[in-house]
Amino acid sequence: MQVRMLGKRWRLRFVLNLGANRGDCDAPDRRAKEIRVAAGLRGEERLEVLIHELVHAAGWHIDESFVERFAADAARVLWRLGYRDARRSAKERR
Repeated sequence: MQVRMLGKRWRLRFVLNLGANRGDCDAPDRRAKEIRVAAGLRGEERLEVLIHELVHAAGWHIDESFVERFAADAARVLWRLGYRDARRSAKERR
């Protein structure tokens, strides 16, 4: 899936092996940029990691501790509001 952040495109992939990482993001000046999220993540953790990597894409210069806190807080709020991965939820109901 292609995503656009601040006018730049990344390929978003859910991958099986990221080692110890839950996600990572290529620098915005790289060609063929990717955001990778561990495929095994579920629920609020998956939402948090996705937000975390999107913040990196939009603000590569932003301090890691801010990104971590923001992603955790945003994921918690969105999760409490009922945001879910609709495609995943539909598959899990089958």
